[in-house]
Amino acid sequence: MKRKSFICIMILMMLFPYVVFSQTTDEWKKLEQISDEALQLAKNEKFEEAKQVLTHFSEEFFKLGAQEQLKSIDELRVLTVTHENALKTVTASALPAEERIEHVARFRLVIDAIRSDHQPLWSEMENSMMAAFYQMKKAVENRDRQAFRASFQQFLNQYEMIEPSVKIDVKPERFKRVEANIELLEAPAFSQFSPDTQMKQLLQMEQDLQALFDDVKKDEVDPSLWWVIISTGSIIILTLSYVGWQKYRGEKEKNKLHEKE
Repeated sequence: MKRKSFICIMILMMLFPYVVFSQTTDEWKKLEQISDEALQLAKNEKFEEAKQVLTHFSEEFFKLGAQEQLKSIDELRVLTVTHENALKTVTASALPAEERIEHVARFRLVIDAIRSDHQPLWSEMENSMMAAFYQMKKAVENRDRQAFRASFQQFLNQYEMIEPSVKIDVKPERFKRVEANIELLEAPAFSQFSPDTQMKQLLQMEQDLQALFDDVKKDEVDPSLWWVIISTGSIIILTLSYVGWQKYRGEKEKNKLHEKE
């Protein structure tokens, strides 16, 4: 009886981390679905309904205690800011519909960045962003300032869309380099540089951008899961050792009885 009780306890201990992880995943899946619903409503220009869904998100977020499952205060700050901006602008009739949709989309990407361990949605914008960037390089090669400003603005609009999510998923030194490059390109002094100096700066920016996207392509195990892996493995070994020892003791007792007989 004791042996069965011990094994049951071991099994429960093994399953507990997965039960907790499953509950956490389900809660964030629900929040992700709510944010996605808000985005779909905004895309269909049902802005009042989108606002109601965004308000519902806040209620569910605190009801589920999701703030306690965030990895850092930075994640909470980014989530709060993007949610407030989406809520404030989604029904602002003075703003173009496209801009209101962008704010809701930015919030949606943040929720995905928090929930996704690999290949977040914002990383799928790599091709379009790099296409705009290569247009910038081409404009510098052709010494076409007007084309450069147009392609730079296109690139900037796309980067602003993913910037909050980038700050969640990427190391600070990575996105700070990209932002430093953007500040340099925005400065009036950049247009006074020689084409060679401009191209040199763009090549450096290209490397920093590529590093930004490469960071989220790495298929690494979440460090928070290592405890689960190690502890679960230890419990399995302990359980098997206990069962093996009991079996060995039983066989030994049986052999003694045979010897006495």
